Amino acid sequence: MNQSLSLRLFISAIVVLCVSLGIAGLVLEKAFTISIDNLVREKLRLHTYTLLSMADHEQGTIKLPATLAEQRFNSADDALLAIVTNEQQQEVWRSISAANKRFALPPPSEGEWLFGRAQDISGDSYYISSYGTVWPDARGNKKTYVFTVMETVDYYRETLAEYRMSIAVALTAFGLILLALQAVILRWGLKPMREVALDVNAMNKGELQSLAGNYPKELQPLTTNLNLLVDNERRQRQRYKDRLADLSHSLKTPLSVLRGVELDIGRDGQPLSRQSVLDALQIQVSRMTEIIDYQLQRAVSAGQHSSFVASSVASEVKGVVNALNKVYIEKNVMTELQIVQGTSFFGDENDITELLGNLLDNAYKHCRQRVRVVASSRDSSENETLLQLSIEDDGEGVPEQKRAEILKRGVRLDTTAEGQGFGLAIVVEIIDSYQGTINIASSELGGALFTVTIPTR
Repeated sequence: MNQSLSLRLFISAIVVLCVSLGIAGLVLEKAFTISIDNLVREKLRLHTYTLLSMADHEQGTIKLPATLAEQRFNSADDALLAIVTNEQQQEVWRSISAANKRFALPPPSEGEWLFGRAQDISGDSYYISSYGTVWPDARGNKKTYVFTVMETVDYYRETLAEYRMSIAVALTAFGLILLALQAVILRWGLKPMREVALDVNAMNKGELQSLAGNYPKELQPLTTNLNLLVDNERRQRQRYKDRLADLSHSLKTPLSVLRGVELDIGRDGQPLSRQSVLDALQIQVSRMTEIIDYQLQRAVSAGQHSSFVASSVASEVKGVVNALNKVYIEKNVMTELQIVQGTSFFGDENDITELLGNLLDNAYKHCRQRVRVVASSRDSSENETLLQLSIEDDGEGVPEQKRAEILKRGVRLDTTAEGQGFGLAIVVEIIDSYQGTINIASSELGGALFTVTIPTR
């Protein structure tokens, strides 16, 4: 669903709010119902005490006046009723309001209060409070009487309905206020996201070079990675322009030679033989092929950082070593691997392969018989995880005054060895693209030690 983040959050807030207010309404209604029950219980108990204070035990039975001080007992079909029964559950007294009312009530024990609800034969619901009493007669015998006071539930239903309406109105108003506040909070909270979107749009229009706003810390990883992606894309385009320029410049000489071959003219101005033309063509075509492959390799290896994956360093090293052992089989190189388990490179898989390939090829080419590879991960002071890779050999090594120079394009110390001096330059460009470092020192084995440090995340 192509919904906005604000809409999704707002709908979620509405659902949570409705559920919460619904539960709150049920809890408040239950609490109000309990309070009504407690209030009615106390009222009926007070009425019972009033009846007890007015009751007399004469001639073996309970006597109460026909009319009571509480006028609701004296009105027919009123909401307040009173009935007195003996231990055989026979009525001995009934208020005027209880006329034509019939109930089947369980009698309480002596000194016990019973409170609950019951219906008469017509189906009307009543709150009922019953109290069991004991009265001695003239002979000292004890008789049990139950005083029952009832009040119709309808008397309180209107109060409960009004309360429900008040709660519904209050919770609805409260919910609307909360939703309005939620909308304001969402707009304020998501403002940095809108600012990022506006800044990205401005970058697309060329109005901004990078995302440099004062963004919240939660968005800083996003903006940092976006800036890195944009910067890599710009550098990639620049690299392609540079490579095209280099390619054009590098092809000038072979093209000039081919132009001379095309005219069949040698250095002495005499026509070339067929074999000489073929040899010259083959040499220059091979040279041009090498130049094109090199420039394309550099452009690709330096510009593919849009996709990042974790590559096992141990697996990459073993793959390169196996290949080099076949190429340099006559040297019988002994390779020592000291790679901490779980060490990974976070980036383009082609970059780590190219980096290891050039460094290890350089070590194999210049070693006498031994090469050592050490790889591990460590934490930096900036809370970054760093990949540290060391490759050393037992060759002649690199003089200290030449260490910076050999990292430049086209520079070689040993001009008798095969190569064009591009390998270490490619390594430097790959390392720079990941904001890493490379250091050249003397190895314990006697040759050169190349140490590469690259942030992995």
